[in-house]
Amino acid sequence: MIENQSKIRVMDEKLASQVAAGEVVESPASIVKELIENSIDAGSSSIDIIVERGGKALVKVIDDGAGMTRGDAVLSIERHATSKLSNKYDLNNISTYGFRGEALPSIASISDFKLTSTHKRNHIGTEIILKGGKLISVNECGTKRGTQVEVRSLFYNIPARKKFLKSDSVEFSKIEKVVLTAAISTPNIAYSFYHGKRTVMKIGRSDCLDNRIHELFGSEFSEQLVNLEQSNDKEIRISGFVSRPGVRFNARKQQYLFVNGRSVKSTAINIAVNDAYSGLNEKGYHPAIFLFIDINPNEIDVNVHPSKQEIKFNQIIRVQKIITNLITECIKRNFNKNINSSAEYRQEKISLNSMDFQTNKSVDGYDEALELLDVSPEGLKSKKVLSQNDESPKYTILGLLKDRFALIENDEGLMIMSKRSAHERVLYEQALKKINIEGKVPIQKLLVPVSMNFNPDEFEFIFKNEEKFKNLGFVIEKFGGNTIKLEGVPAYFETTSIEDCFISIVTSMIEGGLKKARDLSMEDLISSVSVMASKYFDSRSLDELQSLLGDLLDCDMPYVDTRGRPTLYQISFKDIERKLGIK
Repeated sequence: MIENQSKIRVMDEKLASQVAAGEVVESPASIVKELIENSIDAGSSSIDIIVERGGKALVKVIDDGAGMTRGDAVLSIERHATSKLSNKYDLNNISTYGFRGEALPSIASISDFKLTSTHKRNHIGTEIILKGGKLISVNECGTKRGTQVEVRSLFYNIPARKKFLKSDSVEFSKIEKVVLTAAISTPNIAYSFYHGKRTVMKIGRSDCLDNRIHELFGSEFSEQLVNLEQSNDKEIRISGFVSRPGVRFNARKQQYLFVNGRSVKSTAINIAVNDAYSGLNEKGYHPAIFLFIDINPNEIDVNVHPSKQEIKFNQIIRVQKIITNLITECIKRNFNKNINSSAEYRQEKISLNSMDFQTNKSVDGYDEALELLDVSPEGLKSKKVLSQNDESPKYTILGLLKDRFALIENDEGLMIMSKRSAHERVLYEQALKKINIEGKVPIQKLLVPVSMNFNPDEFEFIFKNEEKFKNLGFVIEKFGGNTIKLEGVPAYFETTSIEDCFISIVTSMIEGGLKKARDLSMEDLISSVSVMASKYFDSRSLDELQSLLGDLLDCDMPYVDTRGRPTLYQISFKDIERKLGIK
């Protein structure tokens, strides 16, 4: 054996192409994505996508774009050939979808490949056929303006890659996601999508994004979205739609992010969105997002991954802050509009005269649905809610429905407050503010400590998070075995069922997954405590009710609880009159 024999060799062109193909082409969906992007860059107004067997047998993309001349068509199958970049400085100013010059030759190297294209100024087209990257023929042909790419027998010459493809249905689902994403990002383009003989999607051109979303997802879905007003920042323009709190999914499948029109992935943007919905959606669920960011190409790097899906921002903290604030304000305005409220509500001081609840009983002994305060004319006059500013809205507390919903008369009509949801929101924000400002919440020492038994997993979880519980106001000590002694609770803990409430808090978090419980954030803990504590909020006294309403209106986000459910519901006088046939 010769010791100094070289171990490093230059790959031959065929092997190099196949390696490059592995970076660009992960699955049939990758091919569809690359071909659609080329069609969009070509100025197409219509794109047809046809696949068979989840794209393994056939992927065909047809467009009516500008098309290519014979010379450009031949160059398009050469590696590193691109019409998008002319010098190194263009890398910092990318505004097109495709730009690397790798897609077509990479796809052709691992398939039976045919490209047909006719330039918009020509009457004769060009047909190019390759097999496994080897050029078979270049012919003239008659065809309409645009380009058609046909890819058959994917990975036929690389069995090792072919065996990693999923089932036809799984690969089809990936393609469907790609086509759907493209249709969202370019409502000005008509799309037709076929799987074998089945028509999957057929939509015409649309003049705006909301119409396109309505077409793709239906009215029931689109009606749950809120329009994002464009950001005022001159260098970063953000627009799109987000779902109302409470409209949520157990995965991010309905989240679409576009930067300069390109569909991308960004963990940093996901964090900004999550921050905006913090305390608005139940843990483990995600909102629907259609977010469009337009930014100077110099401020981003899209050349960080072969598929061009991942992206980096030069000023990510600034971008995150703009996104979080924009979504938060948008949600506030939407709920503000829905219940006819204003910023003045949160500044009001609510005062009510002390009085007792009266319970009406039906003749057969059953409780009637409505438990009211004194509703005589004299009684109503004495219960007017007045603020120091007579121009501010007035309130009249009418009573409770089923001991769950407070009925409130205001200037607009009847406002209904969910007692539990309101209490949950108040607890959450009060605790969060105390934690952010002081690092902990005030503790209320129990005159008689409460002893509780837990199973080993629950016991481990409690003391794994002992410091967090303490910062939140729970003073816990070990009491032998798996028994704990609760000596103090948060000062805002307004329940007589302390033991049941604390057990419910621990149990609900453990049931959410022990691993998640071990990694529990302070915010998650506050949310869980608020949800459970509100369940045991059983007071019906007038003072408690008036205090709850005042505290709710003082919250930053008074309109929903931590799980996205509305705390307030407004029925206008006009709606009441219309329902009752009163003109």
